[in-house]
Amino acid sequence: MGRPHPPAMTAGRLRELLLPVCRDQQVDLAGVVALPRPLPHADAWLTWVAAGLHGDLDYMAREPQVRADPRREWPWARSLLVFGQRYTNGWRPDDPEAAGGCAEGRPWLTGVSRYARGRDYHDVLRRAIRTALQAVRREVETAAGRGPAGGGAVRVVERVDAGPFLEREWAWLAGFGFFGKNTLLIHPRLGSGLFLGVAVTDLEVTALADAPRPLVGPPPRPAPPPGGGLASLCGRCTRCLDACPTGALTAPYRLDAGRCLATWSIEWRGGAPPAERSRQGGLLFGCDVCQQVCPWNHKAARLLTDPPPGAYAPLPEHAELSLADLLVIDAETFRRRFRRTPLWRCHPEGMRRNALVVAANTARRDLLPVIRRVARDDPDPGVRETARWALARLAPGGGADEEV
Repeated sequence: MGRPHPPAMTAGRLRELLLPVCRDQQVDLAGVVALPRPLPHADAWLTWVAAGLHGDLDYMAREPQVRADPRREWPWARSLLVFGQRYTNGWRPDDPEAAGGCAEGRPWLTGVSRYARGRDYHDVLRRAIRTALQAVRREVETAAGRGPAGGGAVRVVERVDAGPFLEREWAWLAGFGFFGKNTLLIHPRLGSGLFLGVAVTDLEVTALADAPRPLVGPPPRPAPPPGGGLASLCGRCTRCLDACPTGALTAPYRLDAGRCLATWSIEWRGGAPPAERSRQGGLLFGCDVCQQVCPWNHKAARLLTDPPPGAYAPLPEHAELSLADLLVIDAETFRRRFRRTPLWRCHPEGMRRNALVVAANTARRDLLPVIRRVARDDPDPGVRETARWALARLAPGGGADEEV
């Protein structure tokens, strides 16, 4: 049975509590949405999934009703807090890494999407959110005149890029920015290089109409309308659609995840379809092309001077590895090197396969001896097949069985 008197707080007081914590934890944006709240784009999302545009990523199709309304899973919920944290200061228009990756002799890490070069954002942002929620809990418990075990405690479920949440939709309602034609949430000052996390709570937040949106962080200009999110500021620009290497952006605000390089190189255990591997170019893990060409991210690169959290900076130990090392990385080395980083997502077989594709696409003939050994000896049949494909591109007429 729910509590007859759930905890309550004004939006202004919530903002006062969050401001210093967000500053200390380098959280750029924080906001709140009162529940229940219909999601304006829920039907469009359901149509997108029904059309199979989620790229066979089954987790995206799970619990559709909960994604549209968290109260179906947590009926006690009265508000949803949203947090945003930068991992980069925009992209320069002349950045060669976003499209070329580790081509032209650049280190392998330049072929990794910027979000994945440092520590695992799930851990970093989750710690920051929990610190913020502790401040809210202490305030409620003090107001209730009870200790931590008393009825004044706030019920919370927090998630970072996990669970049945449409994070970008909630962030949009909280005033974080607008939806770009590349389907990403874009803040007019911070750009799109943001991690998002949410917390469902039973805190009743009052006087929301009098509070800024977002509660914490630079407000978008123009301001979002009362009760809704900011309309798109993309105008006639189609740079992201024009630049997408695979045509995954099939129309403005519409992504076919099954054609996205990020899906191929991170999510799909089989990697890119063989006929499409050349499109991956020098991109080893993920793809930033639609962000790098965006004028709003160029603006962010000009405006932002304070760095994102140091945990998201490229890890120095990554420089100890070469592309040749990734071609033969085993499970134990992969675990030791990439546990607690976003690179963990693609598994050792996926990393070896991606490294083979990149080696072939960037004409790394110096790696032919290693690739021949992989084609002959790798324990994974999918990796061996990719190695044979790489050999055919790098050394036409030179078979996988040629002695080294």
